[in-house]
Amino acid sequence: MTDAGSSDALRTLRDRVRDGAGSLTFADLSRTMLEDLALGWLDGEPFAFRAAEMLSRIDGIPATGRAKQLAGRAALTILERDRAANPESSADQVKLLGEPEVDEGDPEAVRAFDQREREYESLTSFPSEYDPAEFAADVAGAFAAARSRHPELAALPQDAIAVTHRLALLGLSLPAGLRAWFHDRYGPERGAILAWKFTLASRTLARHRDGLARSGLVEGQGTAIPDKLLAGVLATPLGDLARTGVLEP
Repeated sequence: MTDAGSSDALRTLRDRVRDGAGSLTFADLSRTMLEDLALGWLDGEPFAFRAAEMLSRIDGIPATGRAKQLAGRAALTILERDRAANPESSADQVKLLGEPEVDEGDPEAVRAFDQREREYESLTSFPSEYDPAEFAADVAGAFAAARSRHPELAALPQDAIAVTHRLALLGLSLPAGLRAWFHDRYGPERGAILAWKFTLASRTLARHRDGLARSGLVEGQGTAIPDKLLAGVLATPLGDLARTGVLEP
């Protein structure tokens, strides 16, 4: 998320809350707003922290600990909307505003936030070294494989990384053809990790490339990715890539 986009989102959230007269729930929020709350940043701070401060000024509930609740519930709502999770409290039951005298917080959202942080740590522990030359050599074959629809792909084992890191990956799944291609090229263990590294790095590179193009810093380079940018992204641990790479560029 860019600072400019998050600033717009904060104003939009404030307007939505005021228009909702205290009845606004997480189910009423757009996908973009949920992504801002779950993963966005604004002026060097998590967007959820700034949103918590803003909401506190409206309803008087302390902002302390509220950012975790907002970010965790936003992630749960995304998964619920995508039918990748079934939270104890549905998004349409959780309001953004409350009353200080009776507020009990959102313990389920806090647990989700903490679980997501543990999942990021778990992803970071995977040995995901990926050389730029390997990535460049994989591009054509991997993208073609992602579009494959061969019957034998149904025999692929379950994607354990996706299953055990649902919150960190926001329920994202990989095409069976892509997983099979990396499995055949690098073996089952490294292939499973690199399929995710390739996907998250590709999304991150696309976002960076769009930003550089808008700034004019890569003018005249066509669609080429600067070597230092490619090397830096591929050197990023899998858990850190997951914090932004799960979103569409």
